[in-house]
Amino acid sequence: MSQEEKVTATKQKAEIEAVLFATNGLTVDEIARRTSIPAKRAKDILEELELEHMNDVRGIHVVQEGEIWKMSIKPEMTIFVKDLLPPEFPKSLMKTLAIIAAKKPVKQSVIVRMRGNKAYEQIKKLTRLGFVTSEKFGSTMILDLTEKFFSYFQLKENEIKEKFKLDSETEAAVKKAEMAVEEEEKKARTGGA
Repeated sequence: MSQEEKVTATKQKAEIEAVLFATNGLTVDEIARRTSIPAKRAKDILEELELEHMNDVRGIHVVQEGEIWKMSIKPEMTIFVKDLLPPEFPKSLMKTLAIIAAKKPVKQSVIVRMRGNKAYEQIKKLTRLGFVTSEKFGSTMILDLTEKFFSYFQLKENEIKEKFKLDSETEAAVKKAEMAVEEEEKKARTGGA
């Protein structure tokens, strides 16, 4: 590798680090577009950064979560900065996630009935971020939580119901949505009778 190639490689790595630092994460294609680095080369650089940060004694690391590459604080370092971090989720997204967590597994149609059509995008985002799985179930999807969810919120499976306990108003809204979805499904099965 020539000196010029080394300089270019170092500059490309720095550009990708800057993009990761400034965002909550991007896909390889998004990084490639933003930096004008070919996607294949961007992926190679991301993998190099992931290894470098993993092997060095640093407070941050580069990780791939689903399709998203991001720079984040190493889990063992969060205790030092937890109170300094701004909330990563908008309130409406967090509310949708809380309902999914409290009712897991839950039908997507129940969440949409409760939260409106915006829930489709929120569920897509939560799935893309790796917090929720969605599996086909009849004409809807069944939503559940991933290992990443438990790791991120530092929870065990048996702690979910208590940590994500819904207030009585939200609980009543979920029940109402569940009953409405059941009624719609029953009508669909019987041909509307």
